[in-house]
Amino acid sequence: MLPRPILLYRRRWTLIFQVPFALLMAACFACAVYFAWRAHTPVVAAFFWLGAFGAFCIAGSLGHASLNAYRLREPALIIDEAGITDLRDTDPRTLPWHAMQRVVLDNYENTILVKLRPTPDASLVRTITDTLPRWQLRGDIVFSLGGLGDDANQLRTSLQAFHRAACPPSLAQHPPITADGPASTAGGPAPR
Repeated sequence: MLPRPILLYRRRWTLIFQVPFALLMAACFACAVYFAWRAHTPVVAAFFWLGAFGAFCIAGSLGHASLNAYRLREPALIIDEAGITDLRDTDPRTLPWHAMQRVVLDNYENTILVKLRPTPDASLVRTITDTLPRWQLRGDIVFSLGGLGDDANQLRTSLQAFHRAACPPSLAQHPPITADGPASTAGGPAPR
């Protein structure tokens, strides 16, 4: 039996920290503009204008992020029997389970790492260009869980259950590998 779909929402309690810090940076911006306007030397004025610009950038980005976190109430990441859907992208698409070779939950970096199934007709150049980013990111596709409320144990078991249900292990037994190559099933010497 498949587990229930998991809907991961943005953490809204982080607004407790973001909003006051955004207001503090807005106050720093106002103070820097006031002191730059009142400065008597150009060097001091330039220093305060630079500080005002930095405070404006930080206050704007934090204010925008906190406004989005307050306003957006739909789930950010959906994990169900169809696959994994990241709704934070501008063009959300579902990554189906059958396209995934391996799915790993990384608690240290708070990410879901996905290794895609290789295409059988891929050229050597294509294989190398697909492998190099995989070494850097540790997966073909990485879903960040930063800022999302999740239960790691429930998420891990659900990922395993959905992936196992969509991609059951093959029942075919591969012949054992010996030092001379695959073992022969006819009882004769191993083919060379």
